[in-house]
Amino acid sequence: MARLNLLEETRYEKLPVTVYPNQHEASVAVAGRIASLIKSKQKKGEQTVLGLATGVTPLKVYAELVRLHRDEGLSFKNVITFNLDEYYPMQPGAAQSYVTFMNRNLFDHIDIDRKNIHIPDGTLAKEEVAAFCLGYERKITGLGGINLQLLGIGRTGHIGFNEPGSAPNSGTRLVTLDDLTRGDASRDFGGKQNVPTKALTMGIGTIFKAREIILMAWSEKKASIIKKAVEGNISTDVPATYLQMSANTEFVIDQNAAVALTRFDTPWLVKDCVWTDMLIKKSVIWLAKTLCKPILKLTENDYNNNGMSQLATEQGPVYNININIFNKIQHT
Repeated sequence: MARLNLLEETRYEKLPVTVYPNQHEASVAVAGRIASLIKSKQKKGEQTVLGLATGVTPLKVYAELVRLHRDEGLSFKNVITFNLDEYYPMQPGAAQSYVTFMNRNLFDHIDIDRKNIHIPDGTLAKEEVAAFCLGYERKITGLGGINLQLLGIGRTGHIGFNEPGSAPNSGTRLVTLDDLTRGDASRDFGGKQNVPTKALTMGIGTIFKAREIILMAWSEKKASIIKKAVEGNISTDVPATYLQMSANTEFVIDQNAAVALTRFDTPWLVKDCVWTDMLIKKSVIWLAKTLCKPILKLTENDYNNNGMSQLATEQGPVYNININIFNKIQHT
């Protein structure tokens, strides 16, 4: 069932999206939510089960959690963690391993019980992988499931290492990495040829079971895939679109990652605008491209039928708008 969206401005967005001015403010907010969950569980004498991600995206979240522990006494003694994934094969002491990443950026700086840390084992023999993956799922289920799952998103739309083609009911398993994903990791490994071709990852079905899911994305490099994940149709080509089927998911992004969303890229389609010269020029060029018509042949009906009636009414007649924009383009 499609999400009921009561705000015209976000009507193209198929799941909740919160946009912050920058990744620092967004990361502090996410860390604050994690801290509040941990404290709430502590008061009840309960454990908090967190699903954690790696990569550049969550770094500032982890830094803020470390600060909250150091400066404000936030304890992680009641916290149990499950990491999304790990390269395969991979030794835990390797510089590129997610064990090393998590220790360096979070675990070495907080009071978490080491036996409560779970990261997929990249040292397993092939014949041991299936049993390990089943055991990983059972551990999560045995603890009552994940309370809050953090996610990033890759340029292929992968979440965890669930690459295009992954099934929405997939569980923890061994997967083959997409060529683009390996290319993105090449700097860490000194070349793509050194990046493992496989990884262990929680499945999309595993992720769905979390009570709360927060997907984070920063920078304009992620803008295109964020638009596909948020406004596109559900597709196996973009695994993150499966999150549209979850009632417990929120995207937390910065302004740079949001620029391709309709409310920022073509705002006249979803809300009244303050018509600056720059926005008028952008909208008229957009209309001409959309209709494959010369600017000087755009009509009032073209404006009215394509979400630009406000511009036609407030800045018209449209002939004058067209002439003005045409002349500006001619002189630039």
